[in-house]
Amino acid sequence: MSQWPTATVRYVLIGYVLIPLAINVAINVFLGWLLFLDQESVPVWEFPQSVAMEVVGTGCLLPLITAMISSRVLLRHLRSGIVQPVPKTEVGSGVVSRSLSWVGRVLQGASFGGCLLFSVVAFPFLTIPAFLALLGFPDDSVGLFTLIAMKAVYAGLCGLVVTPVIAVGLLRDGNHSLE
Repeated sequence: MSQWPTATVRYVLIGYVLIPLAINVAINVFLGWLLFLDQESVPVWEFPQSVAMEVVGTGCLLPLITAMISSRVLLRHLRSGIVQPVPKTEVGSGVVSRSLSWVGRVLQGASFGGCLLFSVVAFPFLTIPAFLALLGFPDDSVGLFTLIAMKAVYAGLCGLVVTPVIAVGLLRDGNHSLE
């Protein structure tokens, strides 16, 4: 990223890091409050309502919805010249480069199927670390404020991973056509 045009770096940082971070945190704070307002505490490991089920829901829906919105916006911005693609050589090499190429190919047309596939692949990378963190949680339940804080942090971290990956994958040269 050090050799990317300054305008592209600014575009990614603002449009694919800061704005999605604020949106993901705000939506998850609101949903946590709305869904659990009438409960004094929320179990960590129960079905259907628990912290673990919130992790599953967020880990599945956040990458899907983010991919559906972000890929369409970015592809339109590429087509209209608002942002320029980045040469593949500037993105990296090895596993990271191949992974970003895959993301760009899967989301290239911004189709629902591509977004769903991206979400399915992202799901374990987002949920397994969260479940491991929950295993170390000392209590069987959490209060409403703690749940909301956990949702906000988790959604923010997921968004900080998912959205820039989508942006960089699609900004690579040759990955910018809209079906």
